[in-house]
Amino acid sequence: MATRNVAMTVTFVAWDTSANTGKTGDTSQIAVKWIKDGTVETLDTNTVSEVDATNCPGVYKVSISAAEANCNIGTLAGKSTTSNIVVLPVTIQFERLPDAAPAANGGLPTVDASNHINGIQDTLSVNVTQIEGSDATDQINAACDAAIETYGLDHLVAASVAGSDIVDNSIIAKLVSKESTADWDDYVNTTDSLQAQKDAMDVLWTTDIVEAYAGPTETACTPAQLLYMIFSCVGSYTISSDKIITYDLPGSGSMAQAMRFDMDSTSSPTYRKRDA
Repeated sequence: MATRNVAMTVTFVAWDTSANTGKTGDTSQIAVKWIKDGTVETLDTNTVSEVDATNCPGVYKVSISAAEANCNIGTLAGKSTTSNIVVLPVTIQFERLPDAAPAANGGLPTVDASNHINGIQDTLSVNVTQIEGSDATDQINAACDAAIETYGLDHLVAASVAGSDIVDNSIIAKLVSKESTADWDDYVNTTDSLQAQKDAMDVLWTTDIVEAYAGPTETACTPAQLLYMIFSCVGSYTISSDKIITYDLPGSGSMAQAMRFDMDSTSSPTYRKRDA
């Protein structure tokens, strides 16, 4: 497996098919091409040389540049003008691998006996020593405290707040103010806080409401009037001829008329209509 985009030397064999052996001394008769991911290219340095005619008969070599090696699959192929000589193609798969020794610049990292990454761990140890020597914890805490105070976050739980502490139209200001320009000063905690709202609801459900009824021709009524009108309708009433009379709260005396309704029939009424 070869490293992509790194110059290299490729060896190949020139084979004599008639003698069934490697062909020596055929350098000048051999021409090769480089097939880069399926595309034929002429090599930048298209010089073929014999490796060792005595000890490696038929083996030749050629240089491949880094640019030529910048591919997934490369194939070296060619031909010889000498009869019965075949140049055997060589196919190479390239990978993106470090082109340096382990632990060297550009190489794979290594670990020491403590399984620490060489180079990185040493740097970390030095930096930790430097930080601890300058009392890092206190410095970091002080920097965090300063940043929290700069942006007013300390007012959430650790400092009192005034209107000028909350910027107009900030999220907090918009949560408490209905104005077009949301202003924290609109917020009154004695009436607008959750506790104040809860107290107001308690008062609403435990305080007597002044008895009142909407008139028969009115098109709107207060919640208090509506409640009393409902009470009167489901409470005591009398029927007299074609009239239904409902009563108010009796209090300490006798009941008085609260509302009166006309019916469309004294014997078989189908609807009623308020008239007083």
